[in-house]
Amino acid sequence: MPEIIAATDFSDIAENAVRYACNLAKAREGSVIVAHSFIIPVAFSDTPMPVMPVDEGREIAEERMVTLIHKLQAEFPGLPITGRVMYGDVVDSLQEYIEEEEVNPWLIVLGNSDVDDDSAVWLGSTVLNALKNMPCPVMAIPPGLSYSPVRKICFTCDVKHVTDHLPSQQLLSLIEETGAELHVLNVGHSNEGITADTIMENEELHMYLAAADPQYHFVDSKDIDTAIQDFITSNQVDWLVAIPHKHSFFEFHKSHVKAMVRMTHIPLVALHDK
Repeated sequence: MPEIIAATDFSDIAENAVRYACNLAKAREGSVIVAHSFIIPVAFSDTPMPVMPVDEGREIAEERMVTLIHKLQAEFPGLPITGRVMYGDVVDSLQEYIEEEEVNPWLIVLGNSDVDDDSAVWLGSTVLNALKNMPCPVMAIPPGLSYSPVRKICFTCDVKHVTDHLPSQQLLSLIEETGAELHVLNVGHSNEGITADTIMENEELHMYLAAADPQYHFVDSKDIDTAIQDFITSNQVDWLVAIPHKHSFFEFHKSHVKAMVRMTHIPLVALHDK
């Protein structure tokens, strides 16, 4: 039974992502842990002081969590939903929770924003840090996106060196749990960088992903972002999957991820190196 952790700051964007996670878990007969991590702001003066005691902040967060869990349980009867309140940075807290409790979530789901600055909680360092560093797959949900059955998943990769870093079991798990088609997309221009080693790695990629029976696509373009977006649109892709390492199309620098989030109005899933 797949377990999904849905992180929330109780904003509308995050709550929409939590509902997406609940719908996904319901479709897969899974369960959801709704996680909230709080911090206490500091009032800056001659002697900086927290604006309230940690215990008071925890009590407020737990009250809000109880209200949200009750609302979700009424909306998704029969779906196992629990809440967890933690103190500290959300990514650090989730990593600590996964390690200490020895849980192995199928996905961690966060809401993302398409605003043009970093004022939204889930844009910028939080989502970027989660996409890059969590030990399990992380999904960023665009604002306002409603869940629909997952029929096509696009895995974007630079075929050079991809098998050195391919978390094939994570990718195959996504395909197995959703029953979706897997489309593997490579974007290049005029065969730049295509060598005998690249061809061999393609063969290794075919071997690693054989169980998913994927369809392979090559698009000749200098503009990787636009080529991927055009492929997603023309092929009605439901999820975009990438690996955030230096040999990926996505090095997951802040500016690049923000550009992709704004262009891609479907969930973006980050897998992590084997």
